[in-house]
Amino acid sequence: MEIFKIAAIALITAFCVLILREVKSELAPIVALAGGVVVLLSVIDYFADVFSVISDIAKRAGLASSVVTLLFKVIAIGYITEFSSSVIDDMGMSSLSDKVTLAGRLIIVAMSLPIVIQLFNFIAGMLT
Repeated sequence: MEIFKIAAIALITAFCVLILREVKSELAPIVALAGGVVVLLSVIDYFADVFSVISDIAKRAGLASSVVTLLFKVIAIGYITEFSSSVIDDMGMSSLSDKVTLAGRLIIVAMSLPIVIQLFNFIAGMLT
């Protein structure tokens, strides 16, 4: 099972980071980042499967490709924001981590506004 491999990578990375913090502290964040990247690369195929299924459902439902593209972008921004914020927080910079999270949320809201406007116009058209 894939999760055992991912858990093993994460545990080995965590153990190495704990050791490095005491021996050579400047290398610990680099090892933590590298371990996180390896974990993400291990599940990249699952992302492709999810996106394929979402695209297929959207086509069957008759959704515009721009809506599906926007959905993928929002999901990607969410994951990138969460990953980078966690890495920054692990480095002990929680204030910067909070700012990255806020920036990601604001970008998602800004990107979603066209769909919100379309939805509002649709509902308003149904009411009149």
